[in-house]
Amino acid sequence: MNFLISAATYYKTEPHQDAAWEYLWDSLDKYTQQSFMDAYRGSPADPAGIITLKVFEELTGYSAALFQQQEADDCNRLLKETGFDKDIKATQMLMANILHETMNLKHMEEIASGHAYNNRSDLGNGPTDGPVYKGSGVLMLTGRYNYQRFSDSIDDPRVMEGVDYVSTTYPFMSAKTWIEENNLLHIAQTKGFDDVCYKINGGWNGYEDRLAKYQICKNVL
Repeated sequence: MNFLISAATYYKTEPHQDAAWEYLWDSLDKYTQQSFMDAYRGSPADPAGIITLKVFEELTGYSAALFQQQEADDCNRLLKETGFDKDIKATQMLMANILHETMNLKHMEEIASGHAYNNRSDLGNGPTDGPVYKGSGVLMLTGRYNYQRFSDSIDDPRVMEGVDYVSTTYPFMSAKTWIEENNLLHIAQTKGFDDVCYKINGGWNGYEDRLAKYQICKNVL
């Protein structure tokens, strides 16, 4: 780590230094990169909400260094704008299902190619829209039609660039429209965890894992 800090100290963006620094940086693993950024620039401030990088670590078992501050901020924004931030029990139910759906926040976009969604009129897709508008974010926003509605709701036209933009910029907020239109907070508050699971999944797939993650969320949050 010290050699990185020394290199950064003497780095003056000179042309002959750029290539060397780029080569050095690309050779590092993500954990070392994050550790260097924390040490050299100072650790990022905690987000305005209950979700922090440390909380992500405790929920998933993955190092906090593997997460970005923007992800925590986006999660807190989702909780705030949907009203979940006012009810910790409801938040525990939602986060347990999010952890299951994303395999502990590992997958923020659909693994499949998305070609199966081409020409899906129910999703508003044309002949080449499937891969562009495949599942994105913690609850898999899918289809041109749904991307457009999300874009309109947050007034960000760049959402229509597709899955790469949404999965990295709005990994949590992408679920906002679905959560609100399906009254998920009300279900959590009046019916409980099982009904939240059923509403999100449409069945009971992965129920045991959702339940295990629910216990983790109750312990951490």
